[in-house]
Amino acid sequence: MKLWRVVAGVLALGFVVAGVTPAWACACGGYLSDVESRAQAAGEKALVRHDGRGTEEITLSMAITGASKKAAWIMPVPNPAKLELADTELFGRLQVLTAAKVVKRTTYWPFRGLPPFDRDGDGSGEAPTAAGGVSVREQMTLGPFEIARLGGNSATAVTDWLRTNEYVVPATLGANLTPYLREGWEIVAVKLAPKSAGESLTGATPPLRLTFASDKIVYPMRLSKGATTTQSVTVYVAAPHRVDTTALPVAGLQPELLYAGRANDPALLAPADYLTAFTVIYHEPGQITSDFTFAKAATDEPFQRVVYVTRNEAELSTIGILVAVALLIGGGFVLFRRRSRLQDRAG
Repeated sequence: MKLWRVVAGVLALGFVVAGVTPAWACACGGYLSDVESRAQAAGEKALVRHDGRGTEEITLSMAITGASKKAAWIMPVPNPAKLELADTELFGRLQVLTAAKVVKRTTYWPFRGLPPFDRDGDGSGEAPTAAGGVSVREQMTLGPFEIARLGGNSATAVTDWLRTNEYVVPATLGANLTPYLREGWEIVAVKLAPKSAGESLTGATPPLRLTFASDKIVYPMRLSKGATTTQSVTVYVAAPHRVDTTALPVAGLQPELLYAGRANDPALLAPADYLTAFTVIYHEPGQITSDFTFAKAATDEPFQRVVYVTRNEAELSTIGILVAVALLIGGGFVLFRRRSRLQDRAG
């Protein structure tokens, strides 16, 4: 019978975001849900691709718990965006590519895994703004979504348009949109487009890809300032080279590096072929003041997490030590008894 077992679990690239209605998703957009549904964004996955020549793509998918008939999210982008549905297998392939390397090892150290010996280390061009401050640049339906591309110079006008078009608008949305509108960004509004009466959105949303011009690699985060619960953010960045962060949503709070390396599946990341993945948790989203930006790292050195699974084969050595200790104790007791008898006789 084994005396111990230590199994270090493989660290998955999950995305867990707890929220309350109206819920806000982490990362680049605010998730908006109808009050009646109490649906929440339970996770968000995003791939940011940049070709190094001024074109960026953001592909994202949200996992929704509960069911919402008016689910939507808002995403700002620095320039007019082209929108399309993406490959539904994309994030599964990314998870496989960036998974931690599992290293199996064997130890024969006695008592390993028994308290207090159970510690084991792990490696580790803008359309003119319409009167009233908002312009609708494009409206379309993609899969289960109705999408509107909005421009404007007034957060009040934009939020009024959203309310008129049956979007849920949290009280903080206007203030958080204002910096983007001042900088001339486009606002992409996405909501559920029911194919039949009473249809709701639940589970993982189809991946949605936005393509736009950008000289730098940017991942919008400032809308997450409106979140009221802890936000977990994981960003896959595909670029010609490994990247490092150059601007942080919360000053001084560096994300953890999860993976860096050339893709074995070039088609997955095309037109880029180097993938860098980061994760970070914001326990106080109200401290967010900036977007993520990334730039070429000093080197293209690869990195992969390592998780050790240790198998202890110490039964024989442990039993041997226990037997030896028992013999020593027994031998000591016999010697003590014999000496005591000799002293009694001598007395």
